[in-house]
Amino acid sequence: MDKLALIKLGLNKNESKIYVVLLKKGQATAGELIKATEFHRNIVYDNLEKLIDKGLVSFIVENNRKLFQVNSPDSISQMVEKKQKELDEQKKIAEEVKNEVYKIVTERKVEQEATIYRGVKGLKVFFKDTLEEGKDYYVFGAPKESLEIMGSTFWENYNLKREKIKVGVKMIFNDDLREWSKKIQSKLTKVKFLSKKFDTLTETVVYGEKVGIIVWTEKPIVTLIKDINLAKAYKKYFKILWEEAIE
Repeated sequence: MDKLALIKLGLNKNESKIYVVLLKKGQATAGELIKATEFHRNIVYDNLEKLIDKGLVSFIVENNRKLFQVNSPDSISQMVEKKQKELDEQKKIAEEVKNEVYKIVTERKVEQEATIYRGVKGLKVFFKDTLEEGKDYYVFGAPKESLEIMGSTFWENYNLKREKIKVGVKMIFNDDLREWSKKIQSKLTKVKFLSKKFDTLTETVVYGEKVGIIVWTEKPIVTLIKDINLAKAYKKYFKILWEEAIE
């Protein structure tokens, strides 16, 4: 018999050699197998146990001697069927694990997204998202450039829509927006100001699990990050600034 065929069926080299020798002998003691295979006794005993576990070999006790023998030829197909059954079960488990891993990876991607919006059109998309979130939010560092770039009409309409859906906001403006802010202050819109020495072209908007960082240059850009831990950190930072900001 070709030992390579047995190896392809899942036997190791030592199991294959012992099986073929035992097949030729019909019956043999462990000692006889050790002599015929020239294997160390431990190798023979270990691999006989493996062959028994696979259902390919059994033994009888005769005159206080343990005689090993090859089982019915059907035992080979039974071994393969058993392996196939185990493989089918492994495939089922693998599919379940794959689905669970996919779910975790997908959730992680959702939790940690980064999107960049450019220009006035991009900013309009961003601010629309703040309304669609439908939750109270926080703004700090808004400069007069935001008014100049987007226009007073945009902001007035935006705030009307926000108040219509009952979304509240706390805003910390740069001092140069103090006069204009009077147009939007209400029960749902609380405004404070930073000292002039803190004026920058950067504005931060924190809403839901998202943080939007806007740079109000000639070609404005906003980096939107969705990360619950980052959002929590910025909300804490905002609360500190709110206490320090002036009315």
